[in-house]
Amino acid sequence: MRFEKISENKLKIVLSNDELPNSNNLDNFMKNSEEAKNSFIRLLDEAKIAVGFNADDYKIKVDAKAMMNGDYVFIVTRLIRLKHGHRVVTPKPVVKEDINNSKTAIYRFEKFDDFCNFCEYLKLNKINYINNLCVSNSLYKYGDFYYLCFNSINPNYKKIAMFYTSITEFSNFFSSKDMFVATMEEHGKVILESNAIKMCQTYLL
Repeated sequence: MRFEKISENKLKIVLSNDELPNSNNLDNFMKNSEEAKNSFIRLLDEAKIAVGFNADDYKIKVDAKAMMNGDYVFIVTRLIRLKHGHRVVTPKPVVKEDINNSKTAIYRFEKFDDFCNFCEYLKLNKINYINNLCVSNSLYKYGDFYYLCFNSINPNYKKIAMFYTSITEFSNFFSSKDMFVATMEEHGKVILESNAIKMCQTYLL
């Protein structure tokens, strides 16, 4: 958990998946407005002590983003001052995108079996229609590791927050740079091209 006071009226809170209050799914958490409000009030109390961000007696707006590395970023904006001496927290629907708006994401798997287990997990949990997540996803072998590369990511994919949370259970976020994809294409070995996840689910599971 990290707090960063951006200004007198803005605060950034970074939480890992394990730290997400009472939930392992950002979409479900944000839809439960009462749970979200209570959790954010507790976080704001901690932020007041940690970085001196005082939200007492203010209406608060919260924007949430799911990061490619599995973390969650909450931007808290302090709005109008209230007359009755209490906080009103307004969580907004999840903004499903990486904070850098990158269209490329590369994840490193230690073993090929880890990639297969990830594909099986997606299938069992109905995290499907991966073609709506990205234009293509390819698996490369480079050195001792396997790299899954996503091209032209769609930030509006319905289950993107759940997808990012899931993939970091089986791999590590490695890079968002197209240059590394070019390096693997030149020096690595293509294992599954263009639609790696679907191919694994269809032919290997």
